[in-house]
Amino acid sequence: WNDGAKRKAQEGKFFCPLHCYCYTFLLDYTMGSTLSLAATYCFCTSAGSLCNSCLGSTAAGTTGRKRAVLLLTLAISIALWFQYSVGPGIVQETGWVWKTYRAIPGSGKLVFSAWKKGCDQYEGDLLSQCAGQAGVYRSMFLATLFFILSAAATHVQPQLNREAWPAKYAIFCFAILITMFVPNTPLFSGFFLWFSRFGASVFVVLQQVILIDVAYNWNDDWVEKSNEADRISYGSGGGWLKAIVGTCVLLYSCAIVGISILYHFFDGCPENTWVITLTLLGIIAMTGIQVAGQDGSLLTSSV
Repeated sequence: WNDGAKRKAQEGKFFCPLHCYCYTFLLDYTMGSTLSLAATYCFCTSAGSLCNSCLGSTAAGTTGRKRAVLLLTLAISIALWFQYSVGPGIVQETGWVWKTYRAIPGSGKLVFSAWKKGCDQYEGDLLSQCAGQAGVYRSMFLATLFFILSAAATHVQPQLNREAWPAKYAIFCFAILITMFVPNTPLFSGFFLWFSRFGASVFVVLQQVILIDVAYNWNDDWVEKSNEADRISYGSGGGWLKAIVGTCVLLYSCAIVGISILYHFFDGCPENTWVITLTLLGIIAMTGIQVAGQDGSLLTSSV
């Protein structure tokens, strides 16, 4: 460097090759960061718009029904994963989930003890099935607790039903991780198992009432359409009546096939045979009552 070069460098009129390289690097880094931020912004904006389009918005007057269905779907998927992969893998000490927890100091023993508790009397495949079922109880327990708390919170603050769903998903997933360390009994294979049995019985009764109501409305709607068609052109409403009969035949055929499959695969003990036979007799009895009554409906019986 001579005096002239130094003076030009100090005045900003001269750059050495190192300065040029650093300047170019900073320019490229700044442009790259800007492009990355722009791409990230576009991606997040598009993802948010897609979620709002598919799952609804959070505007006033909307609900979080679609987001709730998505969380329930997630819970069911996790339950199936726990039943057929995670649970059997932990008690058999195989699989990447078990290896991951075993790699964490102290975690492997806690997880193994938690998933085997209540299944100690079983071995082999029965042990895997017991642990898998306990895995189902974990996910479903959290889903039940989530929706009960969500219903209570929504009753107090209705807007909570449509807001804060990312936080709700995060809390649910974090709770799933915590349940990995919670023993099967008494919470899951004890309390929640019996709570589920009671809830399932209530659900079946309510489901039957809803189905009967739907079947009556369905039958009345098609009969009304048949009558309207006959008023316009006599005899043209027969198609709707034939559709009712065809639907009845299809549903009764499905019922007969289903009961035959139940007899074939689940007649190993007297209790199963008794329940299947009772179901068959119930179908016959309800059909007879419907046919004998003046306001009876074969479509309702078939449903």
